[in-house]
Amino acid sequence: MKFFEKVSDADTERSLSRKMTPPFVTLVSVEPEIQYVALRNINLIVQKRPPNEIKVFFCKSNDPIYVKMDNLEIIIRLVSERNIEQVLLEFKESATEVNVEFVRRSVRAIGRCAVKLERAAEKCINVLLELIQTKMNYIVQEAINVIILANVQNVFLSMKVYCLL
Repeated sequence: MKFFEKVSDADTERSLSRKMTPPFVTLVSVEPEIQYVALRNINLIVQKRPPNEIKVFFCKSNDPIYVKMDNLEIIIRLVSERNIEQVLLEFKESATEVNVEFVRRSVRAIGRCAVKLERAAEKCINVLLELIQTKMNYIVQEAINVIILANVQNVFLSMKVYCLL
């Protein structure tokens, strides 16, 4: 991080950031102690460079499922009010994947974002309502579960939820 402070060229900085990401992603897939250290470092990097760093954790279609699952967790940890819209688009897209468990986790991740960022709760519920419109059973089930759980936690108090329930 100290080296980043001395880099003045934005392209070099971006290039270095891209090179640092894969090792951290790899470290998140090992023992819990190492995961913790990697995530702490990721959090430090994102605090210094928040706008663009979260995109590197967005899932690629050819990523193995275990990488996608880890990326979801990292994204949830890194979501902020500055990047919530990008994250919600990513989770909405992830909810259309083939793997049912990954889809369920993606829908749950939207609810976790709402709990974490109360000011973004309305955006989150709108995405959940859009997902319910897909009428895919497992997506609808998970979205309703998330809405009910969040409602119990007093996050979603909008009329949309009460009409839905």
